[in-house]
Amino acid sequence: MDAGLQRALNPLAPSQDTAMHVPAGSVTSHLGTTSRSYFYFTTASLALCLVFAVATIMVLVVQKTDSIPNPPGKFHLKGGNCSEDISCILERAAFKKSWAYLQVSKHINKTKLSWNKDGITHGVRYQDGNLVIQFPGWYFIICQLQFLVKCPEHSVDLKLELLINRDVKKQTLVTVCESGVQTKNIYQNLSQFLLEHLQVNATISVKVDKFQYVDTNTFPLENVLSIFLYSSSD
Repeated sequence: MDAGLQRALNPLAPSQDTAMHVPAGSVTSHLGTTSRSYFYFTTASLALCLVFAVATIMVLVVQKTDSIPNPPGKFHLKGGNCSEDISCILERAAFKKSWAYLQVSKHINKTKLSWNKDGITHGVRYQDGNLVIQFPGWYFIICQLQFLVKCPEHSVDLKLELLINRDVKKQTLVTVCESGVQTKNIYQNLSQFLLEHLQVNATISVKVDKFQYVDTNTFPLENVLSIFLYSSSD
């Protein structure tokens, strides 16, 4: 090729150094911008999915609540929030075959607790502090007690026991009033629950070692024993 022509074409063709050399800073900046864009996009997508999931759950809950028919009767048992919530659940639930909701008696004089006879029972018999099962199946058992301890000079152990046919199936133990610590009054809540398969005439009862500390004055309606037939076997 003519030397003059070659010199004329050389300025139009970029040199190898120019074509291959890219500043490292510009590459890093480009990658950083791409990474941030991807991060923002992913975050926005996840947030949108979360909002959609929460909205779906709320719709399902509302639909389920609306599908529960209003019961024809009203319970006369009134109490605090816990009592009203449990009563409402029992009133609207589908397990109408066997259930009970009892409040502890104000006159407690032994470790085996007694319950008010005017409590709510259906398909269950109450006798001498026992709930007597009438239908076999799996039962969900819940007990909640409030304690008020006027601390002596030593620690006090509070224990709640759930018994089936005189056998302890579940228990809760807590120690209050630490030795050497001056405390006047301590309020303590103990609760326990149990899922148990029961036969006809099986009994359910509750024992408390320090029954004198059960508080029947401050929150009398919050000391409750409740059961319901979760799954029938007949």
